[in-house]
Amino acid sequence: MPKSTKNQIMSALVGLLQTKRLDDITVTELVERCGISRQAFYYHFSDLYGVVDYGIQQLLDGLGVTDPEQWREPLERTLALLRENRTLVLNVYRAYERSYVEHDLRRWAAPLVEARTRLAARGYAVTEDQISFMTELLTQGLASTVLSWVERGMPSSVIERLDDFDILVGGCLDYTMERLAQKNGK
Repeated sequence: MPKSTKNQIMSALVGLLQTKRLDDITVTELVERCGISRQAFYYHFSDLYGVVDYGIQQLLDGLGVTDPEQWREPLERTLALLRENRTLVLNVYRAYERSYVEHDLRRWAAPLVEARTRLAARGYAVTEDQISFMTELLTQGLASTVLSWVERGMPSSVIERLDDFDILVGGCLDYTMERLAQKNGK
């Protein structure tokens, strides 16, 4: 079956999530809304969580960092998109296990943070392992910040927190890269 069937299923689930929590939606309800058979659904997905994972992956694929100098733009765009779809996000979040959400947040945040970390590492004699370590640490921080924001119901003050996070990251990276270069003897 074409990829359009997967997208049709995902779109139908998005529509249902506007009014219902994920754990209140059934496969039967979803396939009826799509006008497809249960067999067609199970050809593409093992369950509703598979549809959510597919949707998250589609979203992540379209939000990459194209310019490390502009690392914050995709971050702001993503958070604005999440906020615009607040009901949908909260209906999924409340039914999803936290570890899955955290995993997806880290997968989303890692390229953003890596771009910012590599930008800060320019001109410093630091190793790939050191860059990876800083990326991992800051990715966890960003993912935790976003997760905390979602848990609080996604208040609009997130942009102020992004400003603070950006200042923290900038200062932390500049200082750390300098210290790591000293440690490396260069």
